[in-house]
Amino acid sequence: MKSLMIIVNCTQKGCNQVKSSAFAMSVLAILFIGVFFFSGCSTIAPVVTGGPGDLKTLSEAEELVSYLKNQNLHLKTFKGIGRITFWENNKKDMTTGIAWVGSVPDRLRIALRSVSGQPVVSFASDGQWLYLVNHGRGKFYKQRSGKSTMKKILSIPVTSGDIVNILAGRIFIDNYDSAVLIKNNHPGRMPGGTSSCHTALSSKKEPFGNEDGYILVLKKRWGNICEKIYLGANRKQVRKVEIFYLTGDLKYRAEFKRMQDIEGYSVPSSLVLSTDDGSGFQLDVDRYWAGVSVSPSMFVLTPPE
Repeated sequence: MKSLMIIVNCTQKGCNQVKSSAFAMSVLAILFIGVFFFSGCSTIAPVVTGGPGDLKTLSEAEELVSYLKNQNLHLKTFKGIGRITFWENNKKDMTTGIAWVGSVPDRLRIALRSVSGQPVVSFASDGQWLYLVNHGRGKFYKQRSGKSTMKKILSIPVTSGDIVNILAGRIFIDNYDSAVLIKNNHPGRMPGGTSSCHTALSSKKEPFGNEDGYILVLKKRWGNICEKIYLGANRKQVRKVEIFYLTGDLKYRAEFKRMQDIEGYSVPSSLVLSTDDGSGFQLDVDRYWAGVSVSPSMFVLTPPE
């Protein structure tokens, strides 16, 4: 991601301006050639344990899973604009404009924008195919979706369905065999900085502070952890989600820094996705529209003319 520093202006005060848009477009072409990344997994992860009195009843954990699965159940489509900040090796690389439109469960379109607001790189998924267009060089790429991830675009091994769920204020629930609820007495401080289709005035919620909470742990049949969901003290607000490979290694984490109410739905206002290798991004939402009109063609990209 270091190369991205020269592509677009940083939106924060004091950042240098883009020196050459033509050169920036060339770098983007090289950077996004390998857009699709496949991940695998193997072996067994350790079993989570808790002290006496830490584990809640199975029925309580299952009730929470059911509750989380039904969050924002009627939010089917949305769009938004904002700013995305990438980093690598825990160092900030670049901030640029971003626009997106999504449709549950896995249709998504994203455009990274230049300083002037023009799309530089566009990505789309229609549920069957993944598309990428490099507007600067007029390059077009297409691949069957399968389990392809967006690692080469967003630095995180997430699928388009993962991103749709997160932007819709939903929690991805992995396939699991058992669930337990553990008291989290040391939640710590969260890292990081700051109907009809119309923009609702949002009510932003500053979450959680250092209050105690709970961890909903989902496990496979052989006992390894596949997902951890960090909840607030009321067990309704999600602070953070961690998704694991079968090896027990972290695949990615999603942290909800701020939430907002749009058309009666609780959706992210600021969120962070990261991995343990120091890569990640922060998305700050400037505008969010719920219940937008979409068409299948919006999620299909074609070669530039």
